[in-house]
Amino acid sequence: MAEPKKPDSRVPSNPYVTGSTKKLNPSHSTEPVRRGVPETTRPVTRPELVTEGMKAHRREIERRKRQAAIEKLHKTQQSEDALRVFWKGLAWAVLVLGAGAVYWGLQHKYGNKWPMWDVWIFLAVALFGVFGGLLWWMNKKDL
Repeated sequence: MAEPKKPDSRVPSNPYVTGSTKKLNPSHSTEPVRRGVPETTRPVTRPELVTEGMKAHRREIERRKRQAAIEKLHKTQQSEDALRVFWKGLAWAVLVLGAGAVYWGLQHKYGNKWPMWDVWIFLAVALFGVFGGLLWWMNKKDL
């Protein structure tokens, strides 16, 4: 057999071109490759080659994946609920301690002889706080 003929090597006209250069066949199309049909990454199995055991195994794998996803969702929901309860309790503790600190500061400063305006402000805040808390409690959606 005769060896295939190699293209003639010629000196490139551009000094930055490295490697061999060859002339393109003018009849050869240089259009981009059509990408309309996606290529599959794995070979398609023919339906007659898939057995019932393979189908059952696939169903079992999918069932385990769904179960693991549901379990993970439950764990994240429980951790979010626990975190919400923690922050809510911390906010209440800070609110109560802050109110106690304000009361203690006023009591320490004035003793049992508070200025009248401080008494009215304290009573108004307490009254509006109690009524606001009651309205909020009655309008909660989880009751």
